Amino acid sequence: MSDGEKDGKADRQFIASLERGLRVMSAFRPDDRALSNQDLADRTGLPRPTVSRFTHTLRRLNYLAYHADTGRYSLTPRVMEMGRAAFVATEIRDIACPVMETLAELGPFSVALGVPSGLNIRYLELRRRPEAIVLNLDAGALVPMLQTAIGRAYLASLAPGKRQELLAQLREDDPDLYAAQEEGVKAEIAAYDTQGFVCSFGGWWPELSAVATVIRIVDDGDPLLLSISGLSSALTVERLKGEYAAALLNSAQVIQNRMRRAFHR
Repeated sequence: MSDGEKDGKADRQFIASLERGLRVMSAFRPDDRALSNQDLADRTGLPRPTVSRFTHTLRRLNYLAYHADTGRYSLTPRVMEMGRAAFVATEIRDIACPVMETLAELGPFSVALGVPSGLNIRYLELRRRPEAIVLNLDAGALVPMLQTAIGRAYLASLAPGKRQELLAQLREDDPDLYAAQEEGVKAEIAAYDTQGFVCSFGGWWPELSAVATVIRIVDDGDPLLLSISGLSSALTVERLKGEYAAALLNSAQVIQNRMRRAFHR
């Protein structure tokens, strides 16, 4: 059962079927050309017959296209139009990207803007200098939550009750990984309250270091997440926690202030 369904049991206004339909839509990833009903069932945790009803409905509404030769579904341009509308309405790209580009010029690292997506974080935007490419990732990529600084920033941003629920899901999803990361995750969550950022040193990839923080553009809903990451040989602990963390926090504050002003015009 998802967080939404659990919350919905105590909320008479909550429409569980809508939550499940959106879960099906969110299961598609940037590298997916098309997915079968079984693929979607595996990713969402929903029964295959339930997924079949949702894909049928979403196809009728032109949000999914069906490929008879493979028995798979793909997203349609109507979904892209929704995403474009969200980007334009929130001004994320216009406000955040120039700030990210300025930040990326300060050092040999990638600057990522992300949002939570299930048990992962999805990159909305990436900016970096050519020499800063460490992982072959781009906008739309999913990265894990426990091992990454950007994922730990999201965990640190949550109210204690919701955080514990999400940590329980992460533990259930991969008990061994959770056991290996638990101590580091809890230490970074505690550190966030005093320093305003979290770190990951080799938590995801051995030679990768990262620092991340939270951008709250509205009080309701999920925050945006901003991180910088690069090779540990260049991003030493001292530079990452000192010079680069300060620049990250300043950039996050600039984006937050500008986006809040945009919402209150």
